[in-house]
Amino acid sequence: MQTNLNKKTKDEIFSLAYNYENKGLLIYSNFKDDNDIFAQILAIKKNGIILLESLASIKNCKLQNYDHQVITPSNLDEKLIVCLNYELELNEFYKNGVKDLDDDVKDLFFRLWATSNNEYIPALKQQLFNKNSANKSKNEHSTNDIQEFLDKANLIASGKASKDDLQNLLKNPNFSFFGGIAAGSLVGLMINEMINKGKNDE
Repeated sequence: MQTNLNKKTKDEIFSLAYNYENKGLLIYSNFKDDNDIFAQILAIKKNGIILLESLASIKNCKLQNYDHQVITPSNLDEKLIVCLNYELELNEFYKNGVKDLDDDVKDLFFRLWATSNNEYIPALKQQLFNKNSANKSKNEHSTNDIQEFLDKANLIASGKASKDDLQNLLKNPNFSFFGGIAAGSLVGLMINEMINKGKNDE
């Protein structure tokens, strides 16, 4: 919804602010059930709309509400990015839209800008960072588990492991998963040989 503000009247700029905030309501309303951060921002933004409507009424400014189209992605990462892009665009509007406005309007615009810039954007970025960090940690954990399995398998295959080591590996709750990964490999074949050898010894 970026627009050139140079030729806009004060009332038109006020209406644009109102519409930017309403667009935010639509975005966060669509996402509010996916993560608490969206619901929390939505609740605060509703108060911002009330403040804009109240000041518009005092100044006899007629607000025009436009139709808004917003992207509704399927995954949380993309939803966080949609919200970040919206907030960054909103920030630019408030920074560029305060010229020649009345002091009370400037004050409200500044408060709305500050809340977006100092609260929403950092919170959304942190949420995105936390999610990506969790995914990274999860992947690293899986990689470590696989490596641990392969190390033990190599130990057994080299003949350096005891029968107890083999039994402990077989009792590992992840053995069926990791065993499937190694099934087609030399390590997998050698583990099978060790299992058979163990049975024969008994």
